[in-house]
Amino acid sequence: MSSEPGGPAANPPPSLLTVTPAHRGLRADAFLAIALPFLSRTRVRQKIQTGESLLNGRRYATSARLAAGDVLTVSWRSAPPSRSTRQFHVLFQDEHIIAVDKPAGAASHPAGRFQSDTVIQFVRELLAAETRASLSQDGDFFPRLVNRLDVFTSGVILAATTGLALREMQSLAACGKINKRYVALVEGVVAGEHGMIDLPLGPDSKSSTNLRMAPREDGLASVTDFVVLRRLPAHTLLAVFPRTGRQHQIRAHLAAAGHPVCGDLLYKDESLFLRYQRAGGVPDPSLPLRHCLHAEEVEFLQPFTGRRILIRSALPSDFLDILHDVKSPA
Repeated sequence: MSSEPGGPAANPPPSLLTVTPAHRGLRADAFLAIALPFLSRTRVRQKIQTGESLLNGRRYATSARLAAGDVLTVSWRSAPPSRSTRQFHVLFQDEHIIAVDKPAGAASHPAGRFQSDTVIQFVRELLAAETRASLSQDGDFFPRLVNRLDVFTSGVILAATTGLALREMQSLAACGKINKRYVALVEGVVAGEHGMIDLPLGPDSKSSTNLRMAPREDGLASVTDFVVLRRLPAHTLLAVFPRTGRQHQIRAHLAAAGHPVCGDLLYKDESLFLRYQRAGGVPDPSLPLRHCLHAEEVEFLQPFTGRRILIRSALPSDFLDILHDVKSPA
């Protein structure tokens, strides 16, 4: 199929995956989960059940056992993500949970222009051997994210290795038993040494995008505590403690309080974010490469052992560079 100017775009070519001797005997869905780490297990099963994946040219069952030399053909409606090459620093790991230090500019999961080098791809590729061994025995070892961070936020991000671990961690989060500490550099001088922002949040009806959140009476309950760490001539460094987990909660709350996060395109000046979007999601030289929000600490009781887990991520160099610049204005 070819496309003509102005006509519908051609679908990307299918992926051809050949089963190696190392993967002989694996279930077909297990093999695809390992070969295509950017796909969820649900999406893998859908590919098989809808015929978007064929085994030696024929439709097949998710439970089909593979032989060396078998060829699986996977069709795509849009270009599939490429295999990740970026390495992330692992902050903590046990058999149930893994914590990764995400830098600003990296995505948590494939979306939009971020189709490779994401946190979840790295984790799934890191744990491919464990995943292969588990799935070959119809096990449940398949890493999934517990939380996500915005692209330009850095810091601790958690993944669970099994569905049970994910449910347990989500239950802790829903009960407010995963304590998080962020560091934020905000515009202006914050009054008082500490405070609480208690504003329900929902989609901003005045925004030109469908991403921005804003206080609204019919929004979801959202509470953020903060403590002043350092006062600078035109900025304030805060420790921030989200008590709920709404989309963009910290960024939206601080902006609503009159102190947007330094470098935040969406909440400081939406026209900057729209310019960034029009450029295909690539900051031009006049735009900041990150906003100054960092997930510094995550603390919880490991749901299977009861052990207290404290995971810390040091402030990264690009955050410290901005902090130095605002301390010493030209």
